Amino acid sequence: MRILIVEDEVMIREGLAKLIKFHTGHTVIGEASNGQEGLNLAVRFKPELVITDIRMPVMDGLQMIEKFHEMNLNIRAVILSGYSEFEYARKAIYYGVEDYLLKPLAAEDIVDVLERIEKKMEEEEQKNAGTPGQCIKELVYGGPLTKEEDRRIRSICGFGMTSHYKLYLGYTGEAPIGYEEEIKEKWEQIKDQLPSITMHVASDKVRRQIICLAALPEGMDGEGDLVPCPLRQAVERRIVRPYKQRSGRAVWAEVSAGRWEDIPAAARDAEALLKEAMPVTDGGLLTRERMDRIQWKEFHFPADISMDIKNALCRGLPEDVGKSGELFIRYMEDGPYKEQEIRQAYLKAVYLLLDTIREIDGTAYTQMQNADLLSKCTEAVTLREMEQSYRDGLALLCSPRRMKEDISNYTIKRAINYIREHYKEGISLEEVAGRLGITPEYLSTLFNREMGENFSTFLRKFRISHAKRLLKGTDMKVYEIAEEVGYTDPKYFARVFKEELGISPGDYRQQ
Repeated sequence: MRILIVEDEVMIREGLAKLIKFHTGHTVIGEASNGQEGLNLAVRFKPELVITDIRMPVMDGLQMIEKFHEMNLNIRAVILSGYSEFEYARKAIYYGVEDYLLKPLAAEDIVDVLERIEKKMEEEEQKNAGTPGQCIKELVYGGPLTKEEDRRIRSICGFGMTSHYKLYLGYTGEAPIGYEEEIKEKWEQIKDQLPSITMHVASDKVRRQIICLAALPEGMDGEGDLVPCPLRQAVERRIVRPYKQRSGRAVWAEVSAGRWEDIPAAARDAEALLKEAMPVTDGGLLTRERMDRIQWKEFHFPADISMDIKNALCRGLPEDVGKSGELFIRYMEDGPYKEQEIRQAYLKAVYLLLDTIREIDGTAYTQMQNADLLSKCTEAVTLREMEQSYRDGLALLCSPRRMKEDISNYTIKRAINYIREHYKEGISLEEVAGRLGITPEYLSTLFNREMGENFSTFLRKFRISHAKRLLKGTDMKVYEIAEEVGYTDPKYFARVFKEELGISPGDYRQQ
């Protein structure tokens, strides 16, 4: 299953995601801290299951599930909460919630719930086993068929022995809500328009695909340019062209299968077409002939842009990180470059973000790992999905929410803001206290209580943190970096740096 987790407590959210990743075969496609974020991710990624807290800021879990119903999002839900009032359970049951769990959660409880839901989904699949749609999925996605299975599928679907087959495979990952129902109606219209063609449509929510398999009578295949295929013309007119101008749309590939036994291979060819066509963004129907005509542009990785991103991260300049990141995205669009080159470049760019932030911001590095951007870039089908995954990483690094939100004391917030603005200067506890209109003793007490360390320790760590950025991201001399972060004596800076990290500034740069 593709699972979305919505929970405002970071520790619970991240712990639940790790448990699912390491102890089940399911995929966590996203995490959200409130119902509104969860709704946005659900619309974008179309999960099969949402595990959500009840009480959250902005929008609670039940309000989010209510929105699912209003928007006709076919998503199963599991409620988890520390509140066991009957009213919540009653509302959850009303909206068809699969299960209701109380915190604190045990690992075996989560695994047990997911197993029950998966079994229920399998039972529902079994009920549809005799339908043409289910037979098409079995034929396209399953393994080799026995003769008995082959005869059964032919009989249920009404396919003849001498037909020529065309397979249409649509990837719906970016399609809007309601697209699947709308497009199935259009396939029905095509069936009515071309009664001599036997066709069946099926959808696979895990793969986010729609399949149409059509059996054309002899002489109607339309191979070649002289005799256009009426089915392709109908697909272009009803399935493809009306959506070409929409920002969110499905991507459709067409593959021919000369014989019945060629259909599984044709399905693999269609999958390959969807993958290869990542640079093709015009929304047209994808065919092998069309892909073979593309003039690919020679690709060179934009090392200069990558270095700008690294430097901006190391200098703590989020706006510059965002700007350079967008330049990278624009560069990747200036192709067409081959899909493999695009994917490898984005993976390299994400690795750069991870490697750079690992040394200078452990919290952000952990958040980047939890976001699982490498997997999202590996699994992306369209260029828009690839770009959005990369933007998610940039947004996480540039978000002001990464700052310490748990500092409740307003005076301490003001003190830290002053340090951020003046750390390059020789500031002291007394100077900052004077600026805030309080005594040094009181400021010292506040620092120890709110931050868990004294003023001098915080200031030293703050300066060393910026020094680490400059050592890794610039070619500034060590004495220049010392002055940049507030140390007038380079030798003293080197001593403080080694006391803090156990290594000299020069050796740290060489690591």
